[in-house]
Amino acid sequence: MPQASVPPSGQVSDYYSSLGPLLQMAWDDNFHFGYWENAEDTATVEEATDRFTDLLIERLRVGPGDRVLDVGCGIGKPAMRVATSTGADVLGITISEQQVKQGLERAAAAGRSEQVKFQFADAMAMPFDAESFEAVLAFESINHMERLTALREMTRVLVPGGRVVLTDVTPPEDGSYQEPTDPSVVSSLVRLEDWPELIAAAGLVLDEVKDVTENTKDTANRMIDGILRCRKDFEATHGISVQEVFDAAKEALPTVPSAGCVIVVAHKP
Repeated sequence: MPQASVPPSGQVSDYYSSLGPLLQMAWDDNFHFGYWENAEDTATVEEATDRFTDLLIERLRVGPGDRVLDVGCGIGKPAMRVATSTGADVLGITISEQQVKQGLERAAAAGRSEQVKFQFADAMAMPFDAESFEAVLAFESINHMERLTALREMTRVLVPGGRVVLTDVTPPEDGSYQEPTDPSVVSSLVRLEDWPELIAAAGLVLDEVKDVTENTKDTANRMIDGILRCRKDFEATHGISVQEVFDAAKEALPTVPSAGCVIVVAHKP
């Protein structure tokens, strides 16, 4: 059973506090991979990231009256899309107070403050009663946690039959990835092949493990292009150089030459 080291929650929060504004300018308000159908796909970053959100929404199988928990919700764009697409009520949780503020402002601006809410909470020790939600969504956030602990908490808060739909970052297949030992690193990776055991150990039933690396692999290059395009505007607006943000991010991330992406779907028996 893979057991990754877990960074203190404050380090993860600090990481996104520094990187978040740059991502918004250079990428999108979706802090996750884009999904392109093939090499000829001309979708914009916004279209590709929304498409990836939609692929996960389809797997949630929720509707009006259902309650969805968005674990590691970022600044709230996926949560809002779940709500508008399905009619479900959504609660986003994050360990960044800034992201909570931005999410609440987004919901209020859209007139959905009653349907979409955000709060500060640790996904590995959630302040919710058992069987509180019909579905849990986790978009590239579980790599910042001890996966089994987080999955068991998701299982606890789900109603019987409720679904977990998540994405995770996977290491390259060449075996070059080494588990980080530096406690300041805010992310860890496990292989796609590790997921069935993790799901079973969490008390869930596995429905799907799908490698979507071929569809998400252009994310890094497109993100770099976006950062180069907005560099001057970002530095003028925020008073910090892009290089300083890069340096902080590199120190906080594991050294991985290339990373993949997997969709995992499971349900509570």
